[in-house]
Amino acid sequence: MTKLFYVPIEPLEERYTEQWYRQFPIEFKKAGYDVQVIDGEVLTNFVDVGAFLPMNSTVHYKNSQMMKVAKLFQDKLVSNGDIFFIADTEFWGLESIRLMADMNKINVRVYSFLHAASYTKEDAFEIAAPYQKYTELGWILSCDKVFVGSEYHRRAFLDRRAYPYARSDDIRKIERKLVVTGNPLFKDDYPEYARFWEKENQIIISNRFDWEKRPNISLQFAYILKKKHPDIKIIVTTSRPKFKSNKQWLVDLARSMEQDGIIEIHEGLSKAEYHRMLSESKVMLSNSIEENFGYCVAEALVYNTYPMLKNELSHPELVENDSRLLFNDEDEIVEKIEDLLYRSAFTVDQYANKYYKSIERIVAQMENPL
Repeated sequence: MTKLFYVPIEPLEERYTEQWYRQFPIEFKKAGYDVQVIDGEVLTNFVDVGAFLPMNSTVHYKNSQMMKVAKLFQDKLVSNGDIFFIADTEFWGLESIRLMADMNKINVRVYSFLHAASYTKEDAFEIAAPYQKYTELGWILSCDKVFVGSEYHRRAFLDRRAYPYARSDDIRKIERKLVVTGNPLFKDDYPEYARFWEKENQIIISNRFDWEKRPNISLQFAYILKKKHPDIKIIVTTSRPKFKSNKQWLVDLARSMEQDGIIEIHEGLSKAEYHRMLSESKVMLSNSIEENFGYCVAEALVYNTYPMLKNELSHPELVENDSRLLFNDEDEIVEKIEDLLYRSAFTVDQYANKYYKSIERIVAQMENPL
């Protein structure tokens, strides 16, 4: 039985990382691997510094993971044929794992999943671009394969990092190593009964309320729709204990609209509470200017909630180019949402089905080395 060392992202309840932490070891064991989870040590369980992971804590977590990995090599517990699966390619221990394997003359395979990095527009890690743009090439080259959630993301890495900064022979390697599998969804994380709850004339704005998601644009159309159709309920949701953003003026704008009765803000939601609100909503609205995958969109599809999305980024892939769910310019948003709220009756959960198989595609790729 092949040994697989799983190096997770720290599990945060408000993020998909909690699902990955639970589900990936289960799925890898089902696939026949002998799984050992390499845990780290956190400093906090809340996002205090940073946008989606607590920056100081995640550095501590990852470095404490690497201490355990180094000890595995030192204690001769890593053998030829073993696999390291890194849940986030943006993990500075990747090169160290490859280096220790090479120096110890052990033939291991290293795989990782790339979510985003400094090339992702307005991402929190964009601040690291001046130096990390070179490091990112090393991350990919140190892996046997790197999995991504969309073809859009694969092209973004190639266009923004590989082609401008890599040598031609390395570019060819990177092109082969980057594999589109889709981000995994796990069916048992989505209560079946919730799919059949009665839909309300409700619009949900569920993306992080940070600037790169352009929630101000979503709020602008929330205002227009609420004035035209007072029966519509518009909710803004977050799992964080307190509603926050990386721009305070966005919070102030949302709070003022809440006072005016345009929107409702729901904070500190459990996963179950969020899933219920999502499943009760007819429409999920996003105006993000960058999306390499989009778990908020994928989960909306699971619950047959219509996502209204820009016709670009990874969005067309997620909804398989369904024009009813995509807008080409802002002039289309109001009319299309009205159609979805008052005149449409079709399902979209079929678009999520392919992501239940993502983990199988990952395993198949690991079983078919380059």
